[in-house]
Formats: sequence, structure tokens, C-alpha cells
Amino acid sequence: MKKISLILITFLLITGVSGSYGYFVYIYDNDNSSSENAIISDEIVEEEQSETSQNQTVSNETEEPKEEELPFDVVGIFKCIEIDSEQRCWQTHEPSQSISGSSVPLVVDLHGYGFNSTEHRRISDFDEITSDENAVVIYPDALDFSWNSGWCCGASKDQERDDIGFILKMIDIAIDFHNIDDTRIYATGWSNGCAMAQALANKASDVFASVGCMSWYLLQEADNSYSPIPIIELHGILDLVIPYASDVNGGLVHGHVPSLETASGAIQNMYNWKEMNGCNGNFPDVNEQNTFYSVQGFNDCENNAQVRLVTLNAHGHNPYSEDAQQESTGTFLPGSQVPISTSQIAWEFISQHSK
Repeated sequence: MKKISLILITFLLITGVSGSYGYFVYIYDNDNSSSENAIISDEIVEEEQSETSQNQTVSNETEEPKEEELPFDVVGIFKCIEIDSEQRCWQTHEPSQSISGSSVPLVVDLHGYGFNSTEHRRISDFDEITSDENAVVIYPDALDFSWNSGWCCGASKDQERDDIGFILKMIDIAIDFHNIDDTRIYATGWSNGCAMAQALANKASDVFASVGCMSWYLLQEADNSYSPIPIIELHGILDLVIPYASDVNGGLVHGHVPSLETASGAIQNMYNWKEMNGCNGNFPDVNEQNTFYSVQGFNDCENNAQVRLVTLNAHGHNPYSEDAQQESTGTFLPGSQVPISTSQIAWEFISQHSK
């Protein structure tokens, strides 16, 4: 390129031709130089873009979020885990307020014999009753429609299922996934579910702050690990399934007879808890009369572990306002027409207590 330029310049000097040729030569040289620089520049840009593209690929690969492995399976509205090679499931009521802000109470609500969590959730009304405190309510399902709650009744008792272990594992998961105040964990339930709730109080008193349930009693002897917690049981005088006076008849229906240590009626059950909670006095120091129910019990107890029996004057076995019908058997138990909420009474008692 330099040789060509020198020849052209010499030619111009000799011939005296107009400097336009010199101008042409200048542009020619300059354009060539720019072209070479452009090629080099393009190569640099391509290398930078290539490096950026590779870096973006690496970045995208490393930043791709991994799916969180949950400690339960989601089956429709249910969460399910495996306990002793059996699938155990529950459904959850969680107000939106419980996701953030202050921690909230947890209520375990247990269905009765022959029922399931969906049927029980419809009639117990705990979703609505606990809404003012934004409580989380969990409704577990028993296997074979029965809880292993003590001397009676059903396949879960016969197979010695670890229902307590299942419920405690369910509670641990609820604490991990919801904003739960672990000093305010409660149990409630109906019939076989009430016996199960009292079994939880007896064998997991370190977990539960209080227990309040309807239509059955504690079906086992006091556990060595028990530490007094407040207990309330509500029972209808007109209950023909688990009679107010004695639960022996209820056991006989299922072929079970309680021992002398575990046989109970509503009043005997109150006194059993009175002894377990170390309450002072031979007679109740609480006696309240209302139009549709009465309340008796003991206040002067260890750990402030009060004991209450609510006697329902016009209730049968179903303590709720809504009718109860078992899908499994078609059994129908009419709801009470009395204008009180037994769930509300239970909640007002248990919710005032904490660990």
C-alpha cells in the first residue's frame, strides 16, 4: 500500500496534474486503514458478546430456583404424610392474617367415630368461631373412621395405631408452615374425637395448653408424663350413645368393657381430671346455672389447670346445632335446636390459657 502511494505522489509531482489525485490517494489510504480497524473492532465486539453470552448462560443455569421439597404430599385440599406405612391426611383452615404479623393459635379438631374430617368441619363451626383470633384449625382424618383413644373403640384401637404420633407430627408440620404460637396449641373434638383429645392431654401435656371437647371421657389411666393442663368437657343429659351417667353402655355396643379404673361418666370424668390436676377440695368450687346448661368444676389446681364440666340440659349425643350424617353408614344424629354454641363455650375456656 505504501509503495503504491509513493508512485502516485511521484507521478503527480512530475506531471503537475491537479491535486485531486493526491486527495484521492489520501482517501484511499485512510479508508483502507479504517476498514482494517473496523474489522479488528468487530472481532473484539464479537469476542465480548460471545463472552457475555456464555456468562449469561452460566448465570441462568446457576440462578434457576430449585423446587422446595415439602415434608408432605398435597392431595386436593389435604396434606398427607406416611405413618407406619399408612397414609395419614388432614385439612387446614388458615385465615389470611395468620400468614404474616403476630403468631396465632393452633386448634386440632377431631371428628367422631364413623365420621370424617369434612363432615366434622361442616358441623363443628370452629373455622368461624376462631376467626376473631385468626387461629389456624387443622382437621385430621382417622383411619377406619376411628381413633385409638384408649379402651374403646374400632379398628384403630384393635390395631393399636399410633394416632398420637400422627397428630404430633402433623402439629410439627403446621408450626413449620404457619405462623403458630406454640404456647397456644389446643385440642377439641366430638365423641371418639373427644376421647382422643383427652388422650392427647394425658400423653402430650407438654404440647397442649388446654383441651375442650364434647360427648366422651378420658378412656385411659393417667400417664406418668402428665403435667396438669386445663380441661373442659361438655355433655348432654339426653345422650343415648355415650350416656351422661356412664360410658359402659357405649363400650358394650362395640364389644368393649372398661376396667374399673377407666370406666367413667360425665361427673366421674370431671373428678378424674380433678385428681390428675391436683385440685383442692372435695366438692366443686365452681357452680353456675344457665337456662340451657350448667357449669361445675375446680379452680384451685396445680399450674392453674382448671377443670370444668358443662352439663347440657337439652342435648343428645350431637352437641352441635347442625345435623350430623355419616356418609359411611348413613347414621343420622340431629343437631340441637337450643340457641347456644357448644364450640363457642369450649373455645372461650381453652383460648384463655397458654403455656
